[in-house]
Amino acid sequence: MKVLKILGIAILILVALIIIVGLVVPKDYHVERTINISASKEQVFNHVKYWRNWQAWSPWAAQDSLMRVTIEGTDGEVGSKYIWVGDPELTGKGEMTNTGIKTYEEIAYHLHFLEPWESESDGYVRLIEVDEGVTQVAWGFQGEMPFPWNIIMLFMSMESMIGNDFDRGLGLLKNIIEQEKAAIESYKIQKIIFPAKNYAGIRDMVAFSGMQSFFQNSFSTLQQEIKKKNLRIIGAPAGIYFSWDEQNMNTDMAAAFPIRGSLSGGSVQMVHVPAQTAYLIDYFGDYESLGYAHQALDLYLTGNGLRQKSPVIEEYITDPISEPDTSKWLTKIYYFAE
Repeated sequence: MKVLKILGIAILILVALIIIVGLVVPKDYHVERTINISASKEQVFNHVKYWRNWQAWSPWAAQDSLMRVTIEGTDGEVGSKYIWVGDPELTGKGEMTNTGIKTYEEIAYHLHFLEPWESESDGYVRLIEVDEGVTQVAWGFQGEMPFPWNIIMLFMSMESMIGNDFDRGLGLLKNIIEQEKAAIESYKIQKIIFPAKNYAGIRDMVAFSGMQSFFQNSFSTLQQEIKKKNLRIIGAPAGIYFSWDEQNMNTDMAAAFPIRGSLSGGSVQMVHVPAQTAYLIDYFGDYESLGYAHQALDLYLTGNGLRQKSPVIEEYITDPISEPDTSKWLTKIYYFAE
């Protein structure tokens, strides 16, 4: 009995110590890491605000080949979600919800781990211009470890658990954005007068994933219709983009040929583009990498206080069938502005 009494007292003392320690040890945690990236705040912000870009610089995605990510809602806007399911022993299951955006300043999100254990915290990515063309990116998160789990923080800190991952992720982000910047700055932008043109085109709302087949089918149909009417094609085939929706991954566009004369009926309609000032890039390369040239034009207009006007035109000068070397494919990209 005496042994049991001593054991009982020892257990009570241990429980009391745990309670006392739990009440004393802080429940709040905050981890933040920073890195300087040689790029403008606009460029960095336009990259990190979209969940679809996070996978490329996530340190956890790099560790977990089983991780699968889905995005819900309108990516780049408040309420959109980044949902992942991965290896139960590495990344588990969870979701991040965009909870706030301050343009060119901050993206805030709520982090909810579901497996292997449930926890919640709030994260952010904050941008500060520290020098011309240099942006400091701060990636952090904060939350509360409830009693009695906060006692764990005596033996391991969030800094040691998460800090190194944040450093790796920011390093990946820096490499990606600085490579993007180098690609963007490699383009020469020309200010020209775009001559008035009349295009015969097929216009539709097209998913990004369906653009290739849309071009193939539309150009084939247009060539047949133009031949039937004995009209003449007077320039390169073109893509005319009236809107570009990154959030919903689709575009209001037309596949078109400049022609002499007029053609309409069925799915074919005429698109007139008047003579006006345009900003041009001669892009050489495959179509998958056209985005860098578009970013260069977009940043140029923004940096010079110019307001872009619809549409955007791509002229496909080189025939891919006759030229197998993609580095020689020439696409002329025109942005209009005022």
